[in-house]
Amino acid sequence: MRIGMISQWYEPETGSAAHPTAIARALTARGHDVQVLTGFPSYPQGRVHSGYRMAPRRHEVRDGVQLLRVPDVPSHDDNALRRAASLTSFAASATLQVGWLRHVDVCLVYLTPATVGAAAMALRATAGVPYVLYVQDLWPETVTASGFIGNRRASDAAERGITAFLTRLYGRAEGIAAISPTMARTIAERGPRVSPESIPNWVDETVFRPAPPVVDPALAPDRSWIMYAGGVGEVQALEHAVRAVALLGNRPDIGLAIVGDGVARPGLEELAARLGVSDRVRFLGPRPMADMPGLMAASVAQLVSLRDLELFRGTIPSKVQASMACASPVLCSVAGDAAALVERVRCGVTVAPEDAQELAAGMRTLVDLPLPERQEMGARGRAAYERELGSAAGAEHLERMLLAAARSRHR
Repeated sequence: MRIGMISQWYEPETGSAAHPTAIARALTARGHDVQVLTGFPSYPQGRVHSGYRMAPRRHEVRDGVQLLRVPDVPSHDDNALRRAASLTSFAASATLQVGWLRHVDVCLVYLTPATVGAAAMALRATAGVPYVLYVQDLWPETVTASGFIGNRRASDAAERGITAFLTRLYGRAEGIAAISPTMARTIAERGPRVSPESIPNWVDETVFRPAPPVVDPALAPDRSWIMYAGGVGEVQALEHAVRAVALLGNRPDIGLAIVGDGVARPGLEELAARLGVSDRVRFLGPRPMADMPGLMAASVAQLVSLRDLELFRGTIPSKVQASMACASPVLCSVAGDAAALVERVRCGVTVAPEDAQELAAGMRTLVDLPLPERQEMGARGRAAYERELGSAAGAEHLERMLLAAARSRHR
């Protein structure tokens, strides 16, 4: 099957942006010809990565996957106008050059942001290519509930416009997948003509697997480190984790290592200094994805944190799957489906989001657990990942949806 894929993000971008790469590789490994229409890499710093220069188009081949990169306005900061320019500019570029995918049998849309869907609708209208949506976050809530647009009138107008756009996008899809059961149910309530299905994200299993510990020289070896790895933005609510470390003043043996970068990092560094915990809250910056399993193995547990917003109750951040795949315990500070998964599998500790007191207690609990018990937690997570969340199950489910959509073209 010839599969087109539209995603604003692709390798060498890391963190959650790496998931589209894992999808393309998994489908290629199953014998399909995959072409990806994507942007120039800029996540998470908001500037084009070294080795790339913005251009009208750039062709690449990575691991047997054909790529066409199209230009956008790179931005991952908290300025609403710049972020809007980034989201709409990629949608416009992809729509203008979506003809590159006109010969595929079906198109998979990695739907974050929602604006990516414009190119898929254009491809369907001009070349008759059916599309399947793989929804990663809920819109318009991602824009409105997060306070991305501060002005109420502008926020209401954006909500109406996005809702109207999504009604058309969902209504013309031949298949809809969402990353969690709650998200799938929420989309179903919005009346698409197809029934949404739940397919949890998986990770790049050539990278994320149990590994020997690698202790970073920036981390004191006499401390037990809780690690956060990923985007360091406002929605991650990491200020509560920094405050949790400060609350553990009588436990200087517990530290927080933050791996990654983003707009919230300067404020977090200033907060750690103000609270007098800079020695116990260490910022390691971005690291190559290949280094992460070793760093994770050297830490006590992986922190997964998001703000206490209704829209996040229906998401499972990819850091949960990455931690489980690496057999690392999870400290989950996310309400909803993510917490339910961690509790059901018994692969970590769950605490209320945006609660420094509970985070401090969770850190203490994990550090004080005997090593064999933490290892059992990690082993349960790894087994559940392989059984329920891995690429074998996810790619097969996605493949079935894509095959059904491709057949619809000839009905």
